[in-house]
Order: sequence, then C-alpha cells, then structure tokens
Amino acid sequence: MKAPKHDPGSRYVLRFDRGRYTLAEREKKASILTTSTEDLQLTVPIRISAILIGLLFTAFGLGLMALVVFGMRSARSFEWAGMLPLIPIALLGGVYGVDLLGRGITGRQWSRRLWQAAERRLHEAFRSWHGLAVLGAYLCLLVLAGLPREGWRSLAVLMLPLGMLAQVVCHEVGHLFASGAVGYRPLWLSAGPLLLQVDGPRPRVALSRSWVMLFGGMAVYVPVRRTREKDLWVVAAGPLTNLLTAALALDVLGWPASESGFWNTFLRTFIGFGIAIGLINLIPFPRAANGSALDGRELLDLLRRREPISQRGS
Repeated sequence: MKAPKHDPGSRYVLRFDRGRYTLAEREKKASILTTSTEDLQLTVPIRISAILIGLLFTAFGLGLMALVVFGMRSARSFEWAGMLPLIPIALLGGVYGVDLLGRGITGRQWSRRLWQAAERRLHEAFRSWHGLAVLGAYLCLLVLAGLPREGWRSLAVLMLPLGMLAQVVCHEVGHLFASGAVGYRPLWLSAGPLLLQVDGPRPRVALSRSWVMLFGGMAVYVPVRRTREKDLWVVAAGPLTNLLTAALALDVLGWPASESGFWNTFLRTFIGFGIAIGLINLIPFPRAANGSALDGRELLDLLRRREPISQRGS
C-alpha cells in the first residue's frame, strides 16, 4: 500500500496501524520544562537531577541520624527526649533520597507499588489513639527532662503541639478561604484532630477519626470554572498564610525573651513553626511515589502547565 502524501510540518502525523493509515496528533517533544520525576519514562536530564537530589536527601538523612545518635549518647537524664522527633525526619529524608536515587538509576517509578502497599498497611494498622499515645508519651518525657531544672514550669512543653496545630489550621484555612474567594466551592478542612465542614448552612466542627498524620491537614473544595490562575492563588494561599500570621505575631507581640512559661512557649512555637512550614511548603520537592506533594511542587507544575490538582493537602 502506498502511503498518502502528508505535510511534515503539520501538527498531525500518519501512522500505519492494522493495515491502514490513520491520522494522529503529533506527540509533543519532551523538554526540561514539561518533564518530571513522576513520568513513566524519565528523560536523561531528569534522571541526573533525581540522582543528585536523591544523594542530597540520603546524605541529609544519614548525617542527621548520626547527629541524633551522638547527641542521645552524650545527653544526661531525659534530655535525649528532645532529639526524638529528629529520628523520623532523618528516616523519611533518607528513604525519600533512596527513592529518588532509584528513579534516576532505573529511569522509572520503581517504588510505586512498595509505597502504595506501605500506605495501605499504615491505614489499616493505625488508629487514632495510637497517635495520641505516642504524643502523650513524648510530652511526658519532655516534662521529665525539664523537671530538675524548671520544676512545674516544665509543663509549658504541653503548648508545643498547640502552637504547631494552630499553624496547621492557619495553613488549611488559607487554602479554603482562597478557594472560596476565587469562586470555587469549599467543602471541608481537616487539621490534626479537627474537622471543619463549611458546605452546609453553617460551619460544623467535629473530631476527625483519621489521625494518620496527627499534625497534617487537608482542604477540600469543588473547582467551579477552573483556571490555572485560580489554582495558583489557592495553592499559594496556604504557605503565605503561615508566613503572614507568623510575621504579624512577631510584629505585634515580639519574640519572647524567655524560653519558659506557657504563653512564651506557645508563641515561640507558633512563630517558628509558621515560618518553617511556610518556607518548606514553597520548596518544589519531587512528588512522592503516591503522587502527594508540597505546595511548592504544585505551584511549579501549574506554572509549567502540567495537569492541575483536584484538592489541596499539606
């Protein structure tokens, strides 16, 4: 069969399939601006980037774990309790780095099934009281560590989770408020143990039964007449709200001069965690194998005109 004439500059190409010629749309050439570490087949520049970033995260995880072990061995009494939160951070950083290294070496999403199985197992085995038990035990250790030096004032560490939770609430409220401001329909937000539903005649607050991420959160909305510009505003609103509330608290109330005291502990946590969560969420880290990503990556994908998101989570 003789092939029909076709303009090579056209946006369509001729394909010979099952004994006949068909006209198909020409595939767009991949570029560094459109490719990603989440693609089924990674390009060479993306593979190199994944290897470099993976090495960085792996080194970070190993180095942080070494510092934690050294610090805990040299700590006195219960002072090592303050280093415990660094252990999961080091583990997550190291595992994330190994995942990126694997993507760069193999050129594909090699760990997707493994992460999905681990996530499914976590949801099946984890209960809400597990998180509360771990948090309560950790706070007790912090109180015991401060008793010899501060006495009853060591109970001020109980304000740490409240300050962190307050910033998570601010983050998700920022997303949800922005979704309503651009014309989307807000549904609900979850922040730690709190669940706020706004899709009814009046807002309703309840306790969430899913506390897999005790200090995580999510804002859910229905996009109406969706545009990329609207999505940009909604995504950016979360970290910007954290930075704005931290800056306002610092400007109006100032940085506490003393580390002790309930209010000072809450204020230091609120300001410090607000700056941290705001800045970290703006970093465009590669997506995890399950597709989750921080706001910075969502913003980058929107600016690169990749597929928009359907709901917000942090």
